[in-house]
Amino acid sequence: MIVRSFVAAPARLVSACLAVGPTFGLDERYLAPGDEFPLLRGRFRVASLSVSGWRAVLVAGPYRSGTLAVRLTSTDAGTLVTCSAAVPPLLRRRALEVLSSVAQRIVDRSLVLTDAPVVVGAVIVRGRTLLAQQRAYPPAAAGLWELPGGRVEPGESDVDAVRRECQEELGVDVVVGAAVGPDVVLRKGRVLRLYGATLADPNAVPHPHDHADLRWLTAGQLGAVPWLPADRVLLPTLRQVL
Repeated sequence: MIVRSFVAAPARLVSACLAVGPTFGLDERYLAPGDEFPLLRGRFRVASLSVSGWRAVLVAGPYRSGTLAVRLTSTDAGTLVTCSAAVPPLLRRRALEVLSSVAQRIVDRSLVLTDAPVVVGAVIVRGRTLLAQQRAYPPAAAGLWELPGGRVEPGESDVDAVRRECQEELGVDVVVGAAVGPDVVLRKGRVLRLYGATLADPNAVPHPHDHADLRWLTAGQLGAVPWLPADRVLLPTLRQVL
């Protein structure tokens, strides 16, 4: 069963809606790959999240199997949103209602996000390791980990913002590459967008000017530190990069 809708926004921006609970009629929380949530008399687990879509599979419930999926297809005019479900016949009417609601929420929220302030994150890779930094403040975030970056200032491009933030936070110059992974909605209606980056000088040593600590993490170590909720959503993307 399939429900389609269209939104005049790029797929990367539309993908920001797929990691937040309200899109699926849930509470205000992030849904990272591996997280579980209740829906359609069962419990689903998020299996994947990318610029091209989202997928969840049934892990518990009164029936044997079920899947939910959202596929994003880029066009010259915007993004085609295809919501689909594979569930038992008894649940199809309810599933169709859920898909219709999800599709409408994606469209509505995407249109709001077209004017949202952007926060950039730098995926700085050296060899097979990724640079992460530990927050020193505010108290609610102290001790949690995130990627370097910050808000894009008025009149500034995303790429210029990545360069400036790395210079201010780390004291290093970086070469900025393409956008990486899906966008993620932040509090206060902002959008987090990641860009690949490398040190302009391979021998440069980053320093935590505004943070408590820095670490170069391997793919296997990414899950060993506590991340900020929005950054945690992107861990599968970061593992793929490494």
